[in-house]
Amino acid sequence: MHNVVLRVALLGIALLLVGSGPASAHASLVGSDPEDGASLPTSPSTFAFTFNENVGNPAYVSVTAPNGSKVDVSAVRAVDNRVTATVADAGQKGRYTVAYRVVSADGHPVEGTIRYSTTTGRTVKQVDPPEEETFIHRHSAHLFWGILAAAAAIALLLAPLRRRDDTRNT
Repeated sequence: MHNVVLRVALLGIALLLVGSGPASAHASLVGSDPEDGASLPTSPSTFAFTFNENVGNPAYVSVTAPNGSKVDVSAVRAVDNRVTATVADAGQKGRYTVAYRVVSADGHPVEGTIRYSTTTGRTVKQVDPPEEETFIHRHSAHLFWGILAAAAAIALLLAPLRRRDDTRNT
């Protein structure tokens, strides 16, 4: 009996740690204008992102210039499966980073980045934006406390069984 309970508890912990895979129902980027990695003679005045399903508002677009400064973005609109935005010209030569965040049809936020480079403009020192955090890094404290709570719950559930086994052995 004790071995069966222990095996069930270990299986429960394993299932908690493994969790479920990523949801496939979220929108994903299928194209952008300019394309990710494009090299352009000048900075574009508009951006367009195309997703595999309709997205809703609010939609956000943020552009970082080669020197690390933010570029003015206006008129961000999400219509059906496209998000468009108007962008000011930073006038800098180098690599730009464009971050987007939209709401998927199922209500979950979807975010990502594309990069493009311009070959004209004033030369500045390239400042790369910080690396994006992964889901695990952003939620490591939540995962730690969740695993700790699951372990405590299992210990509390098994404690009466352990006491019962101890009283039978005496």
